[in-house]
Order: sequence, then C-alpha cells, then structure tokens
Amino acid sequence: MTRSELGYFCAGVAAGALGHKFYPQLKDKLAPYMAGAMVFAQQAFGDAMKDAMATVDAMHRAAEPVGAEFFTGKTTEASSGEAAA
Repeated sequence: MTRSELGYFCAGVAAGALGHKFYPQLKDKLAPYMAGAMVFAQQAFGDAMKDAMATVDAMHRAAEPVGAEFFTGKTTEASSGEAAA
C-alpha cells in the first residue's frame, strides 16, 4: 500500500465517521434532494425497462419462423393485390 493509498483510505474513514456522527442532521437537510433523486431514478429505470422489453419483443418476433402467421391464424396487412379486389 502506498502513502497516497493510505491517505485516501484514512480520508474515507474520517468522512465516514463524520457522516455517521451528523447523519440525523444531514438526513433532515438532504431529504428533499434525495426524494427528487429517487423520482428521477425510478423514471430512468422505467424508461430503461421499456427499451429492454421492446428489444426483447423485437428479438422474439425475429426468431419466429417465416410463414408462422399462416399456421397460427394471425393475419397481417393485406397485400396490395388483395386490397384492390
């Protein structure tokens, strides 16, 4: 362990001790900011999950065999020849 690593370790221990000592005061002062941060984090997680689910759905659709809609009874858009008739 180098001297600089030891210095960072000691600074982290000191910051943790001070944070523990002043936790009740910090909790009251930082509560509104933390609430806003949690709302932002929840929205970001929700958006990420929507994107992930869209990707998974696209992968599932791409993995279906060609012509599977014929055998499952699913209908897609009518071709231009059928629409004119």
